[in-house]
Amino acid sequence: MIGRKVFFAINLVAGMSGLRLDRGRMLLAWIPVLGLIGLGAHLSQVYEFQWAWMAGSWIAYYGGNTLILGSGIRRWMITRLGPERAYSIYEMICGWLFFTIGSGFTVSATMMVDGLVLDRKLAWSLGILLAIFGFGIKVWATALTGLDTYYYRDLFLHEHHENWVARGPYRYLSSPMYGAGNMHGYSAALFVGSIPGLLFALCCHLGIYGFYFLVERPFIRRTYTTELGQE
Repeated sequence: MIGRKVFFAINLVAGMSGLRLDRGRMLLAWIPVLGLIGLGAHLSQVYEFQWAWMAGSWIAYYGGNTLILGSGIRRWMITRLGPERAYSIYEMICGWLFFTIGSGFTVSATMMVDGLVLDRKLAWSLGILLAIFGFGIKVWATALTGLDTYYYRDLFLHEHHENWVARGPYRYLSSPMYGAGNMHGYSAALFVGSIPGLLFALCCHLGIYGFYFLVERPFIRRTYTTELGQE
């Protein structure tokens, strides 16, 4: 029982970062990513590359998901490959995108151009508070809905989540992963005093809400009968 709970916790956090340990086939998908990690580490100190990596990770994640889930690409994949195979491919792509946007946060937090002028104790206090609050809400929400929902299975397949009930943070927020849950994105930038890091976190916060209103919210309104709560 304890072993299952430990694996559940590890798989949950790893899955939120892009690697689902409960999906054996997804482990193979990370082999080419290891090469990108090495390349990124080698070029991470190049100023122009840092901006390009940040922009690329933002476009890949928000633009890529919006394109796949909000256009005919999703339907074409399902028609050609079948629902389960199509989703398994999208699931791997989604994992890469989660990792990519996470790498963008890492790169942005290391940029010290025009460093943030803020009392160090205040910056660390705010950073710790946002990290605990934001990440805690996101983990809580993901534990309740499951990694399949986190990886947009319902949205990709246009399926109704039969066991859905408004629990935990969903009692008060319609999208706690996006609003409160993304607050931890500002913490690393506050720790090191990086203005580019704060700006990148803000752009990601705006980006996920853009995705929510353009793609996810219309799906929820069409599929679920319960009324949306207030942010």
